[in-house]
Amino acid sequence: MHMFNVHTTQIVIRTAAPDSDQAVRQVLEFENAPFEAFLAVYQENPVPAVSGKYGAPMGRCSATLDHDGTWRARRIPLDGEGYDAGGAYWGLRQIGQSLFAVQDGMGNIAFVDAAGPQGALAIARA
Repeated sequence: MHMFNVHTTQIVIRTAAPDSDQAVRQVLEFENAPFEAFLAVYQENPVPAVSGKYGAPMGRCSATLDHDGTWRARRIPLDGEGYDAGGAYWGLRQIGQSLFAVQDGMGNIAFVDAAGPQGALAIARA
């Protein structure tokens, strides 16, 4: 389960769901709201815990972002060995570069290297 923040025209609701589609469905049903009330959904933690039989995965999957809607970029801290908080291995970044998770408001996440959040949004849009 992941935690999502679902934005509607009236309220923002935090909910747990296996994916963003289910999170939106849950909120709209709970609020008895039409789909037209849905504005955006963002995963609270874009780097949830991972585990692998043979160690940490190399990075995480990036999705194709929907160009409609509001995008957000969040810097993903890496430890001194290049691992994110959830245990995925990214390697070390060049000086001045950070790893960012860009979310498109439809539950999709892309990971990019950039100097700052505005740069991450521009790189993800390219």
